[in-house]
Amino acid sequence: MGGVEAGREDITDAVDRMRDLRVVVVGEVILDEYVLCNAIGKSGKEPVLVSRFISSELQGGGTLAVANHIAEFTENVSLISALGETDTREDFVRSALDPRVAATFVYKSQSPTIVKRRYVDSYSLSKMMGIYHFNPEPLNGSAESTFCEALSKALRTADVVVVADYGHGLITEKALGILCAHAAFLCINTQMNAANQGYHTLSKYPRADYACTHEGELRLDARDVHGDLGTIMRATLDRLGCQLLTVTRGNLGTRLLHYQGGFYESPALAQTVVERVGAGDAVFALTSLAAALSIDPSVIGPLGNLAGAQAVAVLGNRRSVQRSDLLKRARSMCSSKRRQTQGVLSAHTD
Repeated sequence: MGGVEAGREDITDAVDRMRDLRVVVVGEVILDEYVLCNAIGKSGKEPVLVSRFISSELQGGGTLAVANHIAEFTENVSLISALGETDTREDFVRSALDPRVAATFVYKSQSPTIVKRRYVDSYSLSKMMGIYHFNPEPLNGSAESTFCEALSKALRTADVVVVADYGHGLITEKALGILCAHAAFLCINTQMNAANQGYHTLSKYPRADYACTHEGELRLDARDVHGDLGTIMRATLDRLGCQLLTVTRGNLGTRLLHYQGGFYESPALAQTVVERVGAGDAVFALTSLAAALSIDPSVIGPLGNLAGAQAVAVLGNRRSVQRSDLLKRARSMCSSKRRQTQGVLSAHTD
């Protein structure tokens, strides 16, 4: 494994360099609704669990969350996405979006804005059931033309294009062709969910400069459950022509592969885990910016995991990754490592 442990100065320098990047975020807007309940018991006449409603919370997820994370680190970020023509919820979408993000929306016909409602046990926060409100059909007609025109225009001045593709019909073949042909630095993440499992993987993209995915999603793409992860990563990197590939592995942290530098392992840094939804988006957002700047891979892994640690400490996307908190945690980690090193040296001296 290559690389050295990132110091606070390395992470601070990486974060400072992100400020001037011109970033375009592309992908589906998703609203995450959490309905908190208390289980009462089995229905008297049906084999059904009955719960008592406690409260509900609507959050900006999908590319809203990705763009909000990025807005903390760069002064020039825009979002290109779609809302539903029916039940658009545009007022909420715009209120959930960081005011520093310039948004362009098209309107998908015969579709609501995507809402993913999750019924959650209020005590354990375990999910009981999920319901998707969406139209899975591809964007078409005038909406697709308008979307592709906005995409083409934005790519002319973008330093980096961050594509969070959730597989709900926004990124059509035409849009895919524009992204792959004209993005100066293309970062991709294709997420598996209940609506696209088995149909939506990294293979949708013929090329990328940077890719970030979960290990299970990478294995699905490779059709290889038990094979060596490193071998799968190298084959994927070569096929996409990537400079860098990040694989997230939950509590095992992340593994990066650089086309020249080899593999880099970074441990998970979460101290509190409330929920994992949104963690991958946070890691993807920060590592995309770092990859576009050719930051040393030994820094990219810890930087992404610091972002992921913030994301899992709250319910869903209740709070975006905060730049100040990330740097404070990096400073704390480095101080702890210095104390440990001094202790070892003192013991050796004694």
